[in-house]
Amino acid sequence: MLATNQGGIAAQQATATTIADSQYDSTVKLVFSKDGRVLREIREVSSEDENHFSRVHAITYAASTGEINQVWKLQPYTRLYSASTDGRLAIIFLDTPNRDEHGHPLLLDTQTGQTWDIPAEWLDSDDPRSVTTISGDGRLVSICSFSGSSDTPMLVNIYDWRTKKLVASQMSELFSAGGIFGGGLTEDGKIEFWNNRVGSKIVEPKTGRSIVEFGPNAVRSPNGRWIVELAGYLHGRERLDTTVINGENGELLGKLDLKIRDQPAVSWSGVFCGTTGRFIAWDADSVLVFDIPSRKQIATIPVETWRDQSLATTDVGCSWNGKRVAIRSGQRLTLHDLK
Repeated sequence: MLATNQGGIAAQQATATTIADSQYDSTVKLVFSKDGRVLREIREVSSEDENHFSRVHAITYAASTGEINQVWKLQPYTRLYSASTDGRLAIIFLDTPNRDEHGHPLLLDTQTGQTWDIPAEWLDSDDPRSVTTISGDGRLVSICSFSGSSDTPMLVNIYDWRTKKLVASQMSELFSAGGIFGGGLTEDGKIEFWNNRVGSKIVEPKTGRSIVEFGPNAVRSPNGRWIVELAGYLHGRERLDTTVINGENGELLGKLDLKIRDQPAVSWSGVFCGTTGRFIAWDADSVLVFDIPSRKQIATIPVETWRDQSLATTDVGCSWNGKRVAIRSGQRLTLHDLK
């Protein structure tokens, strides 16, 4: 399959991979290795029986051809919590169908298939499903619980995975009257406290110093330099514009030309291309490439080159150097080169 891009960047050949098994439901992580040679996809697959359990499939592709190198199929009742920047390490929650039993998180090496249990003493015994995250480099693991003080109940503990030692601990108040709360590690090792209705705040792990706050449906660059707040439908209200803010002080830097379309309850999504300043934004009908420093759109990836029949895009990944884009749409996975 050949693809061409409309805009300031030309595209080379795009290759396509089709997964024929209809059990594949949704991609929850689509990332390239930092050297760009490997593409990793983590999918959550639902059973077709009355139990309706999910299981994680970790798939590795050759980024040059789109050929599948290997597939790790985890046991039933597994789902993704977090993954390193290159997708090599992932935090998986292993649940149980028995309501009287507790599940637990584990660490998966998606290259070898090896797993390790997260130490039980790190977990909150009253909340075994506490959010567990991993830093972008895979060095740190965090556990979020609600065992802090009465005025700051959200507690995030950070551990060094190699030494198993506690290296930082911070608490936060609940900054909303409702919604879902959580906390964990950012790609660059900061702490993020979040609420799905209000948004997030980033703090320094050692000192607790507040760095920046931003709204929901936002994407932070791997180095924390930029944050893109995407247009969309946010729990009863609309964000009409897509704004770019300084990730270190919250200063408004400008806007991207992305607005809500005449589609009910459809929001834009996005991903940064490493630290290059390139940003990929997508909705049900479009995949667009932007240069964040200038806020200019520099390419469009034509819908006919990636869409699986009438299905919308479900996830997009971009290489660390900003020259390779992977798009998952239904059963179809396409790879696109950007100059």
